[in-house]
Amino acid sequence: MKPEQHPPRARGWAARELSRFGLYVASGFAATGAHYLVMIALVTWANAPEVVASSIGFAAGACVKYPLNYWTVFASRERHRVALPRFIIGISVGFALNALVLAIFLSLIDAHYMVSQVLTTGVVLFANYLLARYWIFAAGGNGGKKTV
Repeated sequence: MKPEQHPPRARGWAARELSRFGLYVASGFAATGAHYLVMIALVTWANAPEVVASSIGFAAGACVKYPLNYWTVFASRERHRVALPRFIIGISVGFALNALVLAIFLSLIDAHYMVSQVLTTGVVLFANYLLARYWIFAAGGNGGKKTV
């Protein structure tokens, strides 16, 4: 099917979804900055093991991530009493995935720990986005739109 044959509604959905993912990545830079800052500080100054430091940094990033995702990326209309517990469950999945994937990369890759962390972040990004988009910030399964 040629691009001009795709229904306008499908093109509009794809453009909105790509825009939303772009906002998610942009807000993720702030959360990832907090994550990496805490991780590097703990490894450098406290001699913390990399996976422990990354896990603590991930939690710091989550504190940055929730408000940005709730208000900016997904413009959620879901109440915090519903969205926040979902976020905690979803971020816990990301937390475990981050620790597991980082530990695997650290054991497989003979490189600076931050190389492994950057690769890990790339893996975790997509899992976290899908959880946030389709469950955490989606009000009643209708994409975040309030129902009357």
